[in-house]
Amino acid sequence: MKFSFQLTLLLLLGTWLIACSASNQDKSDTMQMVTTLAADRFCGSKSGLYLINSVRQQFTLQPMSISQALEKSQIDWLKQKALRINMGQQPNMGYSLEYQGGAKIIDGRLRIPVQWNTPQPGMMYAQMLVEPCLLLSIPRDGYEAIEVVDQDGRLRGSL
Repeated sequence: MKFSFQLTLLLLLGTWLIACSASNQDKSDTMQMVTTLAADRFCGSKSGLYLINSVRQQFTLQPMSISQALEKSQIDWLKQKALRINMGQQPNMGYSLEYQGGAKIIDGRLRIPVQWNTPQPGMMYAQMLVEPCLLLSIPRDGYEAIEVVDQDGRLRGSL
């Protein structure tokens, strides 16, 4: 009886350890699947999300800063594509975008959290037109849609 209890306890502990190990590996893979290629404040005034699917497409209608970032990056175009997130034209330097990590695939949607920075009240910023954008490397497969959400969980764009 004592041996049976110990064996059962050992089997349960082993199962728990295997499950935790698999869970941690999934988390790590998810966090690694999206990487920042570039962040800039002058990327074109059209807001929204734009997919760049191939090396041929990288220079088509892309601002120079994005084209240069794509040229320098080591994207495996067979496994990855690039996603450009544009905030659109803004009136001062208080606006910017940052990818903080933590992208996940939920119900067939690649959900990408971004820090959607707006001017802080009472702060002074250079008054000039900016067009903040973020360029990310994302996996080519494994999801049916893309969602970009801000730090408050608001949907900022989808494809």
